[in-house]
Amino acid sequence: MIFLPSQERSPAAYAQSCQIIEQTCLQNGLLFLGWRHPPIDYTVPGKRARATAPTIEQVLLARPQHLPVIHYERTLYHTRRLIEQRLQEAHINDCYIVSFSHTTIVYKGLLAPDELARFYLDLADERFTSAFAIFHQRYSTNTFPSWPLAQPMRLLAHNGEINTLQGNRNWMQARQGALFSPLWISKLRDLLPVVQEGGSDSGQLDNVLELLTCSGRDLLQSMQMLVPPAWEQNPAQDSKQRAWCEYHAGLSEPWDGPAALMFSDGSIVGAALDRNGLRPARYTLTSHGLLILASEAGVVPCEAHEVVEKGRLGPGEMIAVDLKHGVLLRDQEIKASLAQRQPYQEWLNTHLVRLQELPQPLTSSSAHSPSADTLFHLQQLFGYTHEDVEFVLKAMLTDGKEPVWSMGDDTPLASLSRQARSISDYFHQRFAQVTNPPIDPLREQVMMSLDCYLGRRQSMLTETPLHARLVHLESPVLSESQLATLRDLEGQGFRSHTLLATFDGRAGPAALESALDRLDGEAVAAVVEGVSLLIISDSNASLTELPVPMLLAISSIHQALVRRGLRTYVSLICETGSAWDVHQIALLLGYGAEAVVPTLALAAVRALAGERRLEHLTGEQAAEMYVRIIEGGLRKVMARMGISTVRNIIGAGLFEVLGLEASLIERCFASSAAHPGTISLTQIAGQEIERAGRIEPEQPPIEESRQASGRRRKLVDVGRFRFRRDAEYHAYNPLIVRAFAKSRAKWGYG
Repeated sequence: MIFLPSQERSPAAYAQSCQIIEQTCLQNGLLFLGWRHPPIDYTVPGKRARATAPTIEQVLLARPQHLPVIHYERTLYHTRRLIEQRLQEAHINDCYIVSFSHTTIVYKGLLAPDELARFYLDLADERFTSAFAIFHQRYSTNTFPSWPLAQPMRLLAHNGEINTLQGNRNWMQARQGALFSPLWISKLRDLLPVVQEGGSDSGQLDNVLELLTCSGRDLLQSMQMLVPPAWEQNPAQDSKQRAWCEYHAGLSEPWDGPAALMFSDGSIVGAALDRNGLRPARYTLTSHGLLILASEAGVVPCEAHEVVEKGRLGPGEMIAVDLKHGVLLRDQEIKASLAQRQPYQEWLNTHLVRLQELPQPLTSSSAHSPSADTLFHLQQLFGYTHEDVEFVLKAMLTDGKEPVWSMGDDTPLASLSRQARSISDYFHQRFAQVTNPPIDPLREQVMMSLDCYLGRRQSMLTETPLHARLVHLESPVLSESQLATLRDLEGQGFRSHTLLATFDGRAGPAALESALDRLDGEAVAAVVEGVSLLIISDSNASLTELPVPMLLAISSIHQALVRRGLRTYVSLICETGSAWDVHQIALLLGYGAEAVVPTLALAAVRALAGERRLEHLTGEQAAEMYVRIIEGGLRKVMARMGISTVRNIIGAGLFEVLGLEASLIERCFASSAAHPGTISLTQIAGQEIERAGRIEPEQPPIEESRQASGRRRKLVDVGRFRFRRDAEYHAYNPLIVRAFAKSRAKWGYG
């Protein structure tokens, strides 16, 4: 079934499209039988739908006798992808292949439900029979309605939203350079890009599902791999099924969000729910062997005495029918069958390294605790303020949670501020909207996961024991001792290398861009040499070797590796003093870091332990509490987007960029929503150099009087969170209040 350019409105494009389709089918060895003009009543759709209606035709093909059936389906998929590429090269954008299969056919359009059978007269013909039917009336929530975006797609129909879509799309692009399949070999390049531009969230999920099912996996395995259940914190789950989930977690991040999915390849027809069960799916089984599944009960009427069973799918559950054998497959049967296909537990036991089970270096807290003067000097260098220490870090330890601020912000946007602002202030978190419900990170914490995996990723189109050779982390926020353990894993197949994220401040603002170029080149070279854990560190920063803003360093390296097709060969780890609050750490993860070691923040909270109201804490207790609070904050960031796993935050760029120069956004933050401005690398470097110029060189000996008093030196107070004279401007400030009071006294208002 093909939506061709309108023969009336675009006759040349119509003729060229037909020619491309015919030639490609013949070149790929298919037997081209001709075109069928299905009986269609174009008077049925509404005015707008008629104005954009395509010419709808069917191409008739036959399987060459020498081609096995399983290869025939793969050849059809390859042919369709070639046709789509050639249509794009010919700049024909209004030709869409609705379905191109020998087992299924899709009838869809911009139609009301009762118009479908009146529009496609085939569906009203009594001779037209099928063992199954999938129907979905779609209400557009994240795209504008169009004929190609109508549901169902080629394999699935989807009710809901894919909240993780941007990250899924980014990582599919990133892993294309590492894709390999013995079933495709050199033909694989014809299938790229996997995710097609302009598709809806349903269409893009369908793109990936097609690739997996045509590359050796069956439909049920592919769907469970892309939309897995919430297995991470489910102790009651069968161990074999848990091993299946964990093995595949290293292959692909989930496609997550409120979703009820119906799918079929002609042999299997099934349905699945997202891990949170945020869309309804109720089913009825009749004595005639008819399975009815819909978002509401009673959609298809049937006599009460015919009903054998009624039920609904729960979170992460699946149900299916094997059409070849006439067998109903329930959730536990499907999961048990998948878990037995390979020795997944054995592969994990042999190859997966769990960081929490490895011995940690025996170091005291003092080993990671600089002197008071050194700590003060480093905090100045990395841009800490008095408010960051008192109202962020100390408040975390005092209250045992992330500080909660009032709604709204009466300070200028970072790009409009007269004060030098942190690079993180140019980014705003995005949130779930339209029909996407956010998640409650407290009550629904059992459905959320901070687990992540480090190491070189193998092709997602194959299954081997080496796919399990990864390092498992229970959290992306690490301590210094955990980082030391990661650095010492070369004997287990994880080679690490450290890149120094600093630039020479004496060389002027242009040195920052040169440093980013150097980091990009060094990262590519390290990956080519076989490094699988790449640590980007600013631990050597000084008044002459200034720290590159870690967000710029990590995002630039991430994008450089993506562009060269090397990103999935390595994991990026940040060792940085420039991240201390939840937003800053979430940004590092969002733009490519897979683990973060906030070294200076950990040193700062250790130093705060024992102060007034914190006398009960030791340095290590303070550090552990800080990490736990940051983890809770990350769950809140995920929850606002309706996302359940931190793996869907990593590299997703789920932030809005405000005020940075367009070229900088293109280099480091491509794919993020952006409102470009004039803030350039030169300006950012100038602020770093100016701040360093105001810092007095550290004096080696500590003054006895200060050491005896035990009082902490005060950092600069920029008035970011509350009004301070000669600091950040606040729209609501004492001067404004007094002016209103004088106005009322003078004029008698109020």
